[in-house]
Amino acid sequence: MAQTAMKADVVRAVDRDRLWQRLMELGQLGGFAIEEGQEGVNRPCLSPLDREARRLLIGWGKPAWLAVAIDSAANLFLRFEGRDAGAALLLTGSHMDTEPQGGRFDGSYGVLAGLETVAAISASGLRPPRPIEVVAWTNEEGGRSPRAARAR
Repeated sequence: MAQTAMKADVVRAVDRDRLWQRLMELGQLGGFAIEEGQEGVNRPCLSPLDREARRLLIGWGKPAWLAVAIDSAANLFLRFEGRDAGAALLLTGSHMDTEPQGGRFDGSYGVLAGLETVAAISASGLRPPRPIEVVAWTNEEGGRSPRAARAR
């Protein structure tokens, strides 16, 4: 029974309005109209817009006390420590870079949904048994170098 109540606390702590607001704010970084009624995003990997998106993500992770790490490939990790720091971690996320006419939610939703989940766990006062990391992969879309099919 206590575990069910704790899960309910986490579900109640999910803030869908905050998640939506963050999606909209991130979508403004490189956002443009493709045609009437259709919006796109152009946020190339490691561009100033992508770096701004990463700074936003880090700032949003601060209230949940997420530790920030960047690996040698510039992948960004926000870690929520579990009760057993040595346990295998749970990894969630996606990417925030886009193709030249990328969708507003492609990749970004995966990263921000992971962040919202960790924020809800943190706000409910729970500590998971294992660490959880939210990742924003670098160059997941492959837009920084031509694909072999494009090369001549």
